[in-house]
Amino acid sequence: MSHTIIVGIDGSDNAQCALKWAISHAQKTDSQIRLISAYTVPGVNMSQADIVYPADFDAAVKKTIEDTAEAAAASVTEAGVPVSTTIVPGDASGVMVEHSKTADLAVVGARGRGGFAGRLLGSVALAMPAHSHCPTVVIPSTWPTRVMPDAPLPIDLPVRASGARTAEADGRDRPDFSGEIVAAVDPFETDTPVLRAAAAQAAIYGTPLRLVGVTATHILAPEWMPSEDHLVKMYDEAAKSFDAAVESLRADFPDLEVRYSIFDAPATEVLVSATYTADLAVIGSRGRGGFVSTILGSTSQGVLSHAVCPVRVVRVTRRQPGRRR
Repeated sequence: MSHTIIVGIDGSDNAQCALKWAISHAQKTDSQIRLISAYTVPGVNMSQADIVYPADFDAAVKKTIEDTAEAAAASVTEAGVPVSTTIVPGDASGVMVEHSKTADLAVVGARGRGGFAGRLLGSVALAMPAHSHCPTVVIPSTWPTRVMPDAPLPIDLPVRASGARTAEADGRDRPDFSGEIVAAVDPFETDTPVLRAAAAQAAIYGTPLRLVGVTATHILAPEWMPSEDHLVKMYDEAAKSFDAAVESLRADFPDLEVRYSIFDAPATEVLVSATYTADLAVIGSRGRGGFVSTILGSTSQGVLSHAVCPVRVVRVTRRQPGRRR
């Protein structure tokens, strides 16, 4: 049976970016798309205001949403992808989360308007990675144009890496992940849901997989700073762990090229910087160590808010053992 991708549609340019990405992914994975549109009609306390909505106001709002969904469905059909449409009244975040129960992947824009908008990171883009029952891909508002920040984050080169590449930017060498899918993986774990999800995605797209880990010695208490010997030992242990992680993928992904880079820097900065060149970033909604501590931790929120490439978020509960997907 075909996999189902749900896409939040609200008529915004960012939602169109999300739909285009979803169509491309559906074509590669033989999936069907379910368009989700939610709408609300503002209520008015008539004792406090003299605003009167026309009797058919609700119908007019719904008709606008239907027209938007119809146009979106036509573009999906034109691309040769099976499509269905669901239009319901209610909060967009709640509607998307509910439909994620019967979906294999959710795709939303990082920003939007109407029911799907709000803050720098839109309400749906914030709620779905934290509460969705399936993985969520969040598409930047400018994608596929990769708009770089005015002041790109100054990330040092990795302390350990396999197949590392660099490119000069802003007068300095930076890690280059062009043509790769980047997965944020704990450098001391050898098999995690994020690792498996990223490997599957890379295999589908026929691109190399880059494992990115952070040792995070920069957050250690000033009372104890590791010696050079301690640092070398820790970096070597992380590299050994990543070698084991690469090996763990060989049975299921024998043709997949897997590389890794280990950094000693703030996790959010490392991952946001990776989105400057990566085709896709894959992160967990929760984790331990340098990557996330709350239901949608500061690292995840930071990456989703500032990424310039699509980001796939895999639901991972704290200390959840690695499993295959």
